[in-house]
Amino acid sequence: MLRIFLIRHGETEWNKQNRLQGNSNIHLSPEGYHQAITLADHPPFQHIDAIYSSDLSRAMETAGVIAERFNLGVKLMPELRETNFGDWEGRGISELAMESPKAFGKFFTDPERCHPPHGETFLECQARVMIGIREIIANHENQNVVVVSHGAAIRLILGAALDMPIHKMWAIGQFNMALNILRVDDGEFTVELMNSTEHLRHH
Repeated sequence: MLRIFLIRHGETEWNKQNRLQGNSNIHLSPEGYHQAITLADHPPFQHIDAIYSSDLSRAMETAGVIAERFNLGVKLMPELRETNFGDWEGRGISELAMESPKAFGKFFTDPERCHPPHGETFLECQARVMIGIREIIANHENQNVVVVSHGAAIRLILGAALDMPIHKMWAIGQFNMALNILRVDDGEFTVELMNSTEHLRHH
């Protein structure tokens, strides 16, 4: 049995401004660092064998704080990156909704058919992140592994674990620094926890 502690990165300035980050390299805000330190100081797991992270700075910085606490290195995995939002990256959600109501309207209402210009679809992102997750499963039988990734990417991982259609992805909440727990037995997933920020109560 493998347990994957799936963690969304801490807060960034763009999160606060409701701007799409995607593959842009945005650092944690001071608040985001504080969230990572709070989790590391009050870890919701007693023992971990490995830490994987997306290679985007906000995830790497979050993973680095946790890794230091557990005296582990961070294994970078580009497959765990956020969805590439192409031309929409760095833009505010309300601004995009006004400017491209037809194309961007699908982002929340019909994510299965949403395709950001010069970006990737949620289906493409899901296929990519699950390649990474399957590699982790193959390498860490009967271990506890932390995986630090991103809001949409984590929703797509949980959706795959639950066999949910992509058009329901936004039904899964995912706060900054949220913890999700996936158990894997013989390749079968059980979702044990979703979107928990209990560890931040020590804030």
